[in-house]
Amino acid sequence: MRSINPLASWRWCLLAVLAVGCAHSSTGTSAAPTAASSEAPRTDANHAEARELADKMFGPEAQATKRKQEKVRRLMALTGAEDTGQQMLDLMTSHFEQMSTSVPPGFLEKFREVARQESIVDMLVPVYMKHFTEEDLDAAIAFHESPAGKRFLAAQPRVMEEAKEVGEKWGVQLAEKTLRALAEEARQAQPARHDGQQL
Repeated sequence: MRSINPLASWRWCLLAVLAVGCAHSSTGTSAAPTAASSEAPRTDANHAEARELADKMFGPEAQATKRKQEKVRRLMALTGAEDTGQQMLDLMTSHFEQMSTSVPPGFLEKFREVARQESIVDMLVPVYMKHFTEEDLDAAIAFHESPAGKRFLAAQPRVMEEAKEVGEKWGVQLAEKTLRALAEEARQAQPARHDGQQL
């Protein structure tokens, strides 16, 4: 038995309903010839609406949007967006666990259950769609699939870890310089003394 693609069958059902609706509106006027002329503009409007809806759902613009969405998801898969989302989820869960006295009973279990049904990728797709053109996506995908791009991605965890250490050292150095600068300003602000006498 031949399997039926549910999405394809749904599209055909929708088109069939639109066609039947348009046909019904045009045949319903045949019993009243005097009303045919007044019904014709409405029938034309129905056909135009049906064509517009079909274009939105299956036309070139819809196909271009779908193609771009697929490229966004491909790029996000290459760059590990899903893994990043899981890390964020783990951080949130850890935070809630530390607040165990503040959250209601059963919250953590339900939170994990709800999180399994949601995907941060789905929420990020529109963000990528907004800020990147299809040409940008093509170039980014090409880079991340190249040998250099794969090495770049593979090195990212080590780079981020070392960058974190560098950032911590930088912060300590800045704090020490700031303290020395404040001490120097305080020393210079003291009144000058000469032979034990204040000038």
